[in-house]
Amino acid sequence: MSNSHLTAKTSNGSMIWMLRAVLAILVVMIFATALGIVTQTQTRHETYIELQKLSRELNLLKIEEQRLMIEQQTFSATPQVASRAVSELGMFFPSADSRRVITPSAKPATESSQTSE
Repeated sequence: MSNSHLTAKTSNGSMIWMLRAVLAILVVMIFATALGIVTQTQTRHETYIELQKLSRELNLLKIEEQRLMIEQQTFSATPQVASRAVSELGMFFPSADSRRVITPSAKPATESSQTSE
């Protein structure tokens, strides 16, 4: 009787030890899962912030691209305007002999107020 009692006590002890080991493993796995979720959430948050930043940068680049396209169209149209002005309207760029540079000859305000007194 003592032999079976000892065997039952030993099997109960090993069963309790086994349950404690399983419980410890479950607790460790729960903490590992929680840590994984926190890490994943933080990574998702940082990635979302980066996405928003890149989206704003993309919008700014699109605006600049549109501005540059308008500028390119303007500059590419200049030779066409010049050639049409010559061919259709008979306009020409004046030679150096036919150009005159006129400079303003008005007196500064301080000199004109002193002379009027």
